[in-house]
Amino acid sequence: MEITPDQLRDELLNKKHPANIKINAGAVVIDAEAFLIVQFDIVSRHKGELRRCAAWQRLLEFREAVKEI
Repeated sequence: MEITPDQLRDELLNKKHPANIKINAGAVVIDAEAFLIVQFDIVSRHKGELRRCAAWQRLLEFREAVKEI
């Protein structure tokens, strides 16, 4: 079962995250709180399929990256 944006928001927001989280080969998140706020805002405005939203993909990468910490 795939996670929903609300489930992911509950999982990631309002938690302490370290600085400098590498989410993929070309991206490092310096300020996790600001990153999450912006990405969730973009996801909420996306009108097409969620899997085609780049912000959603970045959030899933962030989720996987913080699981490894």
